[in-house]
Amino acid sequence: MTGQNETVDIPAVKLLTRKELRAAIIGTKHAPDSETTMLFGCEIELRQPTLAAILAAREDDDEQKRITDVFLNYAYVPGTDELIFEEGDRQVILNWPFTKELLAVQTLIGKLTGIDLGDAEEVLGKDPLDESS
Repeated sequence: MTGQNETVDIPAVKLLTRKELRAAIIGTKHAPDSETTMLFGCEIELRQPTLAAILAAREDDDEQKRITDVFLNYAYVPGTDELIFEEGDRQVILNWPFTKELLAVQTLIGKLTGIDLGDAEEVLGKDPLDESS
């Protein structure tokens, strides 16, 4: 450092117009994030749920349905748009042994939705009125 005031050129950010913003946000089909994982020795692709699906799941009191919906609606043959499971598989899914691979699927869905399960548990355990918690 020379001790002199140095200037750094920062590129100007172009502010978009409302029309440009709407075209980029509303007028574009956004691809969901996805990741592959193993399930009973087979590679599957899990895709990010939509906002509508997340909100609908919050309203559904049937935990078994919510959990099996993850497999029915978001588990794909990797690299395709073909869902692996169908409605008739719901009972079979419920009878799977609870393995570390099922836990990995749950964790991965949390990651794809931006939910850190550890952070969420910590936040839910806090009293919002108590500043020390």
